Amino acid sequence: MDQLNFGSRKRLKARRRATFRRAAVTLWVLGLAGAALGFTTPTAGVDVVADFLDGRQYSGRGVATTDSAESAMKFRQGVFESRPVPKPSPTATPSEAAVQAAPEPEPVEVAPAAPSGSVEEIIYAAAAEFGLDGAYLVGVAACESGLNPGAVNAAGYHGLFQYDEATWGEYGYGSIYDPVAQSRTTAMLIAQGQSSRWPNCA
Repeated sequence: MDQLNFGSRKRLKARRRATFRRAAVTLWVLGLAGAALGFTTPTAGVDVVADFLDGRQYSGRGVATTDSAESAMKFRQGVFESRPVPKPSPTATPSEAAVQAAPEPEPVEVAPAAPSGSVEEIIYAAAAEFGLDGAYLVGVAACESGLNPGAVNAAGYHGLFQYDEATWGEYGYGSIYDPVAQSRTTAMLIAQGQSSRWPNCA
């Protein structure tokens, strides 16, 4: 029984000795680390660890700073505090913003005006009424009849845009030889997508 008690005491003593050795080695390592980092007191490394374990930031005890390092830190802090604060630009009113953001309009190419009272003028007016290019519509008429409102084809086509009687009866109005009626009717049909009625010219 005495041997058992002696054995347990011996083990306890050995454990304490091992714990003490570990603590001594740890403190020695912390001291070396503190010296390498520039701590001036032997316990500075221990203070860092203690602060860390307590959840605090390092308090700065025992940190050696040179005059030049301290001066550089003050200079940086002064520059940071004296930096200019950007001022918000004055906001433009919505109308001004819209004017500033609007792109420059591109120049519109104006088609040359047809001579007054001519067949071309009549065709240009009809094209403008239905949103077509006047020169295009004049080209169709020139191809179909040579700009002759009284043109007659042996196959049974009449007028400026060469309508047959059935088509004119369905879409046209007035005389089949009236250049205004033919120009407006043709412009309306082409604007509706029926340019295939003039397969050779439109």
